[in-house]
Amino acid sequence: MYAQQNLGIWNSNYAGIQGSLINPSSIADSKLKWDLNVISVGEVFDNNFLYAPKSSLAFFGIKRIIKGSIDENLFYTNFDAQNTNTLYNVTLSAQILGPSFFMKIKKNHWIGFTIAGRAYANVRNISGGAAQNAFDYFLNKELWNTDLHDNTARINSMGWLQYGLHYATVLYNNGTDELKAGISLNYLQGIAAAYVKNTNINYKIPDTANFIFSNSSVDYGRTDFNEDRKLNDGHGFGADIGFSYVHLDPIKNNYIYRLCLTVIDVGSINFNRNASSYHLQTDSANLENWHQLKFADNTQLDQTLSAVFYHGDSTRSLTSDHFKMGLPAAISVQADWNICKNYFLNATIIKGLGHSSGQGVTRPDIYSVTPRYETKWVEISVPFSLIYYGHMQPRVGLAVRAGYFFIGGDAIGPLLKLDNLEGVDFYTGIHYFIAEKQKTAKVDL
Repeated sequence: MYAQQNLGIWNSNYAGIQGSLINPSSIADSKLKWDLNVISVGEVFDNNFLYAPKSSLAFFGIKRIIKGSIDENLFYTNFDAQNTNTLYNVTLSAQILGPSFFMKIKKNHWIGFTIAGRAYANVRNISGGAAQNAFDYFLNKELWNTDLHDNTARINSMGWLQYGLHYATVLYNNGTDELKAGISLNYLQGIAAAYVKNTNINYKIPDTANFIFSNSSVDYGRTDFNEDRKLNDGHGFGADIGFSYVHLDPIKNNYIYRLCLTVIDVGSINFNRNASSYHLQTDSANLENWHQLKFADNTQLDQTLSAVFYHGDSTRSLTSDHFKMGLPAAISVQADWNICKNYFLNATIIKGLGHSSGQGVTRPDIYSVTPRYETKWVEISVPFSLIYYGHMQPRVGLAVRAGYFFIGGDAIGPLLKLDNLEGVDFYTGIHYFIAEKQKTAKVDL
């Protein structure tokens, strides 16, 4: 499960193989001779619907957040009953980067390998009435006997394993200017996915016995979620490509500034095992005794909805036994300035790309400025960033690396009990590296 930007780590000269996840060219002419990521994990959550008041949080209370989420007694909502059509957004991602490495194979050529589990979930432009009903399991009586609708919501979620091969090279170096390029080719193994799109739902809930739809339609798809299923529901390919221009200072054995351009996560997964897509449409339908319904599996739910929308036909809604999901593609620009000696200032922009009318997960936009102090064995960075996914959210983070261990987050306010919890960004890991020997000035003719 992986998706966040790890702003306090990935732009470091000691990021190692992790740096290739935002810029494949970063491993070329690196300060590291080789690098082995043992394991690293992280999580990102941001939204404008749910929040936990800071009075309910504990200082660095990750256990409290997890327990409160499970017990469903931590979060409140920003729902306004007077404005049921207000739109809300939620984005969630997580990561596990397993044993991964890069190494120099000969002059100006580097290769690497990564194995990761990745997951994304996006809810975009869901109406307040639909969001609050989902939060209350449709049992909020204040919303009963009210005509509600949602014609904007899009939901996409996907989990997959990713096996990546990385190659980077120095294209040009004259001693003061250097141009690097890198590419990552990824084989993707789909674990699970679901989507909802083309939403046009008009409904009313009179009581626990009736759930009435009128002039409604929606498209959705999902993989099976049975407990005995195999975690291999599809395959696909993805690619990243990146370029770095570095202006060097050969006297100080460092660069003055570095400019990077990358395109990441271009590709998709075709879910063609244990997968189905559906279309529901009706002029009028009633899901009777909805609160008492129990479903043995998701297929039974699909058939029940089909029978309700098509007045007894439990198979009519099925449209296909496969569907594609796009990756969270993005364009990124990074600039890194060596202010003096061990002090750097980084600016990063990550612009997520959508999927038009197709389905796929989306990466939030990130705009960040990160000052950092960096040496071989100690590193401290403070990311200041804006995350945009339907709404703009300012964040302040902190990341620390001590030798081979790093820990940090790009939104630490809630963990320090300084802000209400509307988002979390946390990462940590261990990687073992060998640094390159001190470089001397060189001129390639």
